[in-house]
Amino acid sequence: MSTAFKEKLKLELTLTLGGKSFSIPGGQVKHVAVRVTPTGFTASVTFWTSLEKKDAPLFTAFSKPDLLQMRLSVAALDHTANPPPAPLVLQGLARSRRVFAETHGSTKGTERVFRRYTVEFADAAQVLWRQHRPIELHTDMSVAELIDAHKASLQLTQDWAVMRQKLPMLCVALGADAPEVSFYDFVLWYVDTNNGVFSYDVQKNEYLLADSKPSSGTAGKLDRLRVGHAQLRLPPPIRHGTRVLNALANGPTTVALPQAQAVTGVSHDVMLRTPIATQAEQRQKLEKARLQVRQRLLHVSFKDYPSVDVFPGALLRLEGPLWAAGLSGRDEDMRVLELELEAHAELDGQHDKQQSPDAFYQVVLGIRLESASDPIVTLPAYRAPRYPIHVEALVNSPGGEVTDRRYTIVDDEKTSLSYFRMTVPLWNQTVSVPAEPIHFPGQFFFPPYKNTRVLVELHYDRAELIRFIDWKEGVRTPQDGQGDQILLGQNKTSQTALTHDFQDEKPVWRMFRTSAGDTQVVRMSEGNLFIQVKESPAGGPPTPTYDVSPQVDAAKADLSAAVGGAIGETSAAYMGAMTAVRAKMKSAQAEAKAALGGARAEVGAQVGEAKSGLKGATAKLSQGVGKLSGAAEAAKAALKKLM
Repeated sequence: MSTAFKEKLKLELTLTLGGKSFSIPGGQVKHVAVRVTPTGFTASVTFWTSLEKKDAPLFTAFSKPDLLQMRLSVAALDHTANPPPAPLVLQGLARSRRVFAETHGSTKGTERVFRRYTVEFADAAQVLWRQHRPIELHTDMSVAELIDAHKASLQLTQDWAVMRQKLPMLCVALGADAPEVSFYDFVLWYVDTNNGVFSYDVQKNEYLLADSKPSSGTAGKLDRLRVGHAQLRLPPPIRHGTRVLNALANGPTTVALPQAQAVTGVSHDVMLRTPIATQAEQRQKLEKARLQVRQRLLHVSFKDYPSVDVFPGALLRLEGPLWAAGLSGRDEDMRVLELELEAHAELDGQHDKQQSPDAFYQVVLGIRLESASDPIVTLPAYRAPRYPIHVEALVNSPGGEVTDRRYTIVDDEKTSLSYFRMTVPLWNQTVSVPAEPIHFPGQFFFPPYKNTRVLVELHYDRAELIRFIDWKEGVRTPQDGQGDQILLGQNKTSQTALTHDFQDEKPVWRMFRTSAGDTQVVRMSEGNLFIQVKESPAGGPPTPTYDVSPQVDAAKADLSAAVGGAIGETSAAYMGAMTAVRAKMKSAQAEAKAALGGARAEVGAQVGEAKSGLKGATAKLSQGVGKLSGAAEAAKAALKKLM
């Protein structure tokens, strides 16, 4: 429960449009609403301007569709905080804007008006990436390189080994075929599916993509006297385990990943179809890392502006005798997860606080805290990209003439998998598809020939051949004969044709083989069998040629695959080692915190015991002093009697 409190705030507001900057005095800002999360912020601000002409520069610039950059700084004028907390600084881009004018008469024939401006703005990633919907195909590119190419004006740091790994193929499919899915959704989807971190530093206006949350910083002490309410929230624990299923016909596997809070028989299943053991193992590790239970959350609302930094990512510590002894989270580092701030000016008229840098506001301020050791990442809702997309491609088979019907199968010696190569003319990129029978049973071997038009299915990081689009030259028979034909061989001077059609409504079957000037024909028709062997001297035997281009290209592909695989294994090993190291570091930190807490308790007990002993000794000393004073008085009395 949040309640408003009165606070004197210093607001600094700057608008930049078309290369011009406009500074608004803080006292003219009448309303501010801010919500800051670990991934960004949304905000709105309303302000009056001084008495203006119709052609005021701000109004003229504001009316144009230029990109509107906003900078808002919020600071409390609290002289008791030493040192004072850093101002909350928001730098973003406008999402919507509106203006209301109130006429205030005229001077020398020129109409004068007060204008009330309202701007809703957010961090740059939300504004720009939510309108960015590219469709692209890349090969031999990392996700880090992809995001760098699309980051626009964002300040972005990437500290994640997975993102630096080169992928044989990378497809971004965010166009009109996937309504409302943007590049912002794509980034969140990638982070979520790979169990990473996407965070935004509101003070620095910088984004971070990493494999774990930042853990540096010193915790500030949160003053209990400034807190109105503290409420504990216990997120519901997950009640499922996970099973990773690999649906291979000749070696299916099911690996169960247990979770301590799971109910027996409740499971989230993940389906794979890969013969590569390392890929299955990596997916199992990823799904195991997901099975983490979120720790408790603490909602804090203030009755006075805090004296420490409370923007998301800042560390706080709830310690001191004023905090309840049994409060969850007391005496441990807590991380700010979310901040909400709303401020209404007490004097909100257009004449109030003109040109003043500060003003009094009714402020509502609350934050949400999580344990600094909680590894769970909080991401906003997103729409997952829709895969696959379908594009046309040409079968890639090096060597020979353009019209030759050659085929090339690239064998990956490392994985024992075979691939066809397909060139997508739209992006001039060549991708690999599994060399499989496609729509034929295994008894048929009809590999796709060079330059054949095919339909290819593009997923995020793989491609598949769906179907063939047209016939090769010379294979289609005249419609009058209602014929069928199989054309085998490299080209029309070196091939074998099997044809069945109807002549005079009678079936006719032919086999025609040619190799330069050497031809053979076998023809069967109604009551006839015709066999002919013929060699034309004009043609002559073909000159043998030896084109090693297919072997060279295949070797290049093998080498590229081997290098990519080696890099992938190295990256996987590095990630595994880093994960283990981080786990040990976190465990050591937890043990150190526990030991420190125990030591504090023990020292506190010893200090208490020492204080108790000191009090006892002081009491005894006081008694001794009292007895000594009494004896002295008695001696004085006796001495007086003697005198």
